[in-house]
Amino acid sequence: MKAKFVTLLLLLISILLPEKGEAIPSFSRKYKTSCITCHSVYPKLTPFGESFRINGYQFPEKEQENIKEDRVTLGAEAYKKIWPDAVWPNSIPAKSPISLRGKTSYDGKRVENGDLVSEFGLPSLQFLAANTLGKDISIFLGAHLYEEGKTGNIDRFFIRFSNLLDGFLPEKSLSVRVGQFIPEVVPFTSNHRGLTQTSYAFNTYAPSQGNEFVGAYVHEQVPFGIENFQLGMEFSGLFTPRLRYVGGIINGGGAQHDTNNKKDFYGRLAYKIGGMAFDGSLKENVPIDKEVSVSLGTFAYRGSGVVGDTINYNIHRIGADFNLIINQFNLIGGVIGGTDEGELKTKYHLFFAEASYMFYPWLIGLVRYEQAKPEDGKSINRLVPHMSALVVANVKFYVETSFDTNDQELDYFALGLDFAF
Repeated sequence: MKAKFVTLLLLLISILLPEKGEAIPSFSRKYKTSCITCHSVYPKLTPFGESFRINGYQFPEKEQENIKEDRVTLGAEAYKKIWPDAVWPNSIPAKSPISLRGKTSYDGKRVENGDLVSEFGLPSLQFLAANTLGKDISIFLGAHLYEEGKTGNIDRFFIRFSNLLDGFLPEKSLSVRVGQFIPEVVPFTSNHRGLTQTSYAFNTYAPSQGNEFVGAYVHEQVPFGIENFQLGMEFSGLFTPRLRYVGGIINGGGAQHDTNNKKDFYGRLAYKIGGMAFDGSLKENVPIDKEVSVSLGTFAYRGSGVVGDTINYNIHRIGADFNLIINQFNLIGGVIGGTDEGELKTKYHLFFAEASYMFYPWLIGLVRYEQAKPEDGKSINRLVPHMSALVVANVKFYVETSFDTNDQELDYFALGLDFAF
């Protein structure tokens, strides 16, 4: 079945990709601009890139003027004047919005007997399709064609409606996305927008893992992590250009059928001081390439589920985070506390901080420190240094290590190549 899935996707790619060799990601193709318009070193977003994402993958201002690709119109503009006696007109991309991302590396991992085993790792290939279906309607599809020796996993597949109730509510007050997605609880620690290969413990650790950071892969259902892919509906918007809210209702069982009738709920509130506002606006005489800002956020998550057929559990998470940018320097961090209630009640709290610096427009380095303290165990500590260097805008090399600061041992290293087109 998985082999058929991959074959079908590859067939679609061969049919839908443009005949001309425009080997650039779909948004670069749409706006005829470089990847560094939205990314510092991909996939890390710039403040403008974050505004672009928040705005439903549209330029915060003058969206139509910035689109450079051809569009296919679906109905005449005059139909708007006679609605509801006609279908509302729209447009779609003339070329398919498809991108691919691949990775390969030489890495080492510490195995159960304590040895550090190194090898040429299995390559990975990800399929991405994203674009707007006319004004304020966007789609996103992400599928892992091949990763960790496995094939055929769809991770994100959603449609988003931006600026709902336009005319009744202020602009950018309400957006809704429906489908399969990563809940936007702490967006800047998403493993799909971070530079490191080592997952953020902030999004993936659960007290059931005890004294180990590395548990199930972030795609899995158990143990629970707020990075898990989920099925549901998410609401978001701006109270003011600098005050943003997010709220969601999801199954809570990961990317599979739910195991009970209960739903999980979460919410987030963030405020940004200085720099580019969430809506993409800037104060007069503030240069776009000289960001000085701090974002403060708070969030909560409540969920429930069933393990197997008998064990009911409840999950609670609450935390706060910050994102400080001073030109080329970026410091992010946060604290989170959690309780899992099942056969046993387990608690934990976790802290992390990550500092990064852009040495050149093509070279970035960072170091991250993470500490988790389960209620009935010793604290777990991890240090993650990383360096990424762009060869060109869509090809990069990276080097990364991971240290257990308790045992003062190297747990992981990687020398890798990452490319997108």
